Amino acid sequence: MAGEGRLDSARSSRRSPSQMGMREAAYAMVERQLSKKAAARQKSRQVALSGIVMLCCALGLFVYKYHTEVGIAFPYTGGLSGSASSQGTSEVVLSSAAAAAAAQQQQQQQQPVIVYTGASGAGALIDSSLSAAEIDNMLKPGSSGHSPFDAPRYPGFCRKMRPPNVPVLEVQRMWLTNKQRNATDVTIVTQLSVDRLYMLEGQCGAWGSIIAAAVHVPLVQGKVVSEMAELHGRDLAAPLDIIAEFHERMEKRGRCKLDLVYVTEEVGSMELVGLYPVNALRNRALMLAQTEVVLLLDADFLPARALTDLIHDPLMYEQLRRVTGYRQGIVLPAFETIDDGEMGKQTALKAIKSREALSELFKHGELRGFHMDHYNRGHRATDHARWFETNISYRIPYEEGFEPYVLVQRRFVPWYDERFKGYRKNKVVHLMHMFRLGMEFASTPHGYVVHSPHPVANSWNTTQSTGFWYKLKKLYADSREDMEASRFVPATAFNCESREPEKWSFYLRRMLGWAPHRGAAARREQRPLL
Repeated sequence: MAGEGRLDSARSSRRSPSQMGMREAAYAMVERQLSKKAAARQKSRQVALSGIVMLCCALGLFVYKYHTEVGIAFPYTGGLSGSASSQGTSEVVLSSAAAAAAAQQQQQQQQPVIVYTGASGAGALIDSSLSAAEIDNMLKPGSSGHSPFDAPRYPGFCRKMRPPNVPVLEVQRMWLTNKQRNATDVTIVTQLSVDRLYMLEGQCGAWGSIIAAAVHVPLVQGKVVSEMAELHGRDLAAPLDIIAEFHERMEKRGRCKLDLVYVTEEVGSMELVGLYPVNALRNRALMLAQTEVVLLLDADFLPARALTDLIHDPLMYEQLRRVTGYRQGIVLPAFETIDDGEMGKQTALKAIKSREALSELFKHGELRGFHMDHYNRGHRATDHARWFETNISYRIPYEEGFEPYVLVQRRFVPWYDERFKGYRKNKVVHLMHMFRLGMEFASTPHGYVVHSPHPVANSWNTTQSTGFWYKLKKLYADSREDMEASRFVPATAFNCESREPEKWSFYLRRMLGWAPHRGAAARREQRPLL
């Protein structure tokens, strides 16, 4: 044992002081490295936590601003923006009132927006990045330029598709009104075939504000197909004179301020002419609309004459602007005449004179709710009986198939899906899309629309005979499924700024209990009514 102790003592004595120092230095170095790594991990956690906090704050600010701020003008759509004088002058000036409005708008939006007025006093919001030549072209009445229809991209989201999935419409010419445009103007967005210009004339006589209309002319092998003998079989220049004369007549005699775009479509055969490209035309008319509030209406409806007088009242317009700013669509109850002939046309003209006249005609059985006899889902939710019984607004629950005519802010109107043509579901799918994006509906006691009878178009027969009816049925089912999954994107013949749907907005509303179909009664109660 004593020998082993002496051996250990000898071994320890052989370790030099330098070796012991190197070991201690190595231990110290490892400790320093571990300490640095721990400090780096702590700093990374702090940075990540700060980033998460900042992201949550930004997201909360976005949600608050997006869902509570009202009355912001819709983004510039590259569309028409005013008119020059009747002499065709292209001089553009900035009025003092317009400048004040533009300054206020810029303070609210922090966007480069200018309000231009022509010599006639006409004016509207224009993107200040446009050159003087571009503004000059847009303000020229009767311009044959194609702007805004040649814009590389449009605001909102859509997916560009090629024919035959979507129709190809070619803009031939557009006409702008020379009449005074006002800050309280509301634009009717509508479409029609050249054969139905007489219906637009009736609408123009009833509406005292702007109408943006797309006029369609089908071509087969370059020749016009029309019910009008003076047009059928002629080249595409023939409708130009008729539409130009019509616009000039409406400028002199009509009550409205009419903006028109003349578009043609080359169709493969006579059989396919009846597949009217209704949603593609609605998109072209929507491109023309530059007012903050629009009325989505078909050309065969007459609005109540007093409605525009009421809207032009500054206080009433401001209330309309505020209410629609909450993503509310103001439903105008739709009626139709029992008689579908000349007597029915006279009844419709009587009905739009006043609500009292409408009520009397409804009581005497000369009017009924639109399509209530064969497609009551389209307007059943409006509850026409309740509308007559009350003088206050009430909320209208959405149901599938609901297709009302609504006053709505332009910025909340998505593009129409252009795959829907012919006769079936074209407006239903658009209203469903608006609802899925957060639109809610309410009535107003101040306005309504009445259908004016006209000969039945062959669109229904063509949709049936070509078998397109069943294709639309499947397309509607697929679109509904995509909307439920929040992945629906309308198909168009043009490009948009994005191909992605507003998923974030949809998910946020759903998570926070804001979605209309998730019992958002508390939020609805906070929304003002008109």
